[in-house]
Amino acid sequence: MIQGNNWTNLFQGTSTIEAMNAMGFDAMVVGNHEFDFGQGALMERIKQATFPVLGANVVGLSGLKPYMVKELDGVKIAVIGVVTAEAPVSTHPRNVVGLAFLPPPDTVEKYVRELRDKNDLIIVLSHQGLGADIELAKKVAGVDVIVGGHTHTKLTRPIQVGNTVIVQAFEHGKALGVLDLVVRNGKIVTAENRLEPVGPKTGWDNKAVAALVGKYRQRVDALMEEVIGEAETDLDGKYVRLRETNLGNLIADILRRTTGADAALINGGGIRMSVLRGPVKVSDIYAV
Repeated sequence: MIQGNNWTNLFQGTSTIEAMNAMGFDAMVVGNHEFDFGQGALMERIKQATFPVLGANVVGLSGLKPYMVKELDGVKIAVIGVVTAEAPVSTHPRNVVGLAFLPPPDTVEKYVRELRDKNDLIIVLSHQGLGADIELAKKVAGVDVIVGGHTHTKLTRPIQVGNTVIVQAFEHGKALGVLDLVVRNGKIVTAENRLEPVGPKTGWDNKAVAALVGKYRQRVDALMEEVIGEAETDLDGKYVRLRETNLGNLIADILRRTTGADAALINGGGIRMSVLRGPVKVSDIYAV
């Protein structure tokens, strides 16, 4: 949530959490990129949030809660949050010094035992990927719903594993995932989901959020609109995880020349956007 776009990166996630507060989030789970600005910045974002930030399998970071409980129309719902155990290698190692990331299935099983008898529904908010979510559902009984992330999977219908419903709502805020549950006597009778595309709608402006966006956009634009070069051809950042591209080569060549090394490698996962032919702004470099 707090990494991946200039609008949030330049403020280490402050702007995003402010928006989430205005939107009335009930909870979020930490992902591996929540650690990208270091533990100090993450602690500040947790304090700033008016909702709980979950991370049941993270040991050593005060402020994270293992779960939250909410009652809706007489139905008691427990939400457990877990992040991938690979977090220490999917952010910079210095960002997770002193922290331990326990296996999600063991952690979820522990809290299901604690919460099952006191609640009607148990939802796992998971940032570990679809494959891992399916394995979690197979290994741990008593989970009603897994709301997943990390693999950016576009699930247009729920996956059912035993009695567990698994959903995931694509990536980068492109869609709002809506899961409609019919619950009778503490049991899910039906589960239907849909993905609602996110985009501008005229006449739907929320004045508080519009003011917030305007405030941060002004600050971003002042820094980002400077033109610092020109691309004589389109530079491909879209397929860098699949094959060699001219943008990947350019960045690797810059690394090699700058360091005086004989060879340089750039991780494809560190290149996030293409650069189109024409003027190149600071914002383009940050986006990449």
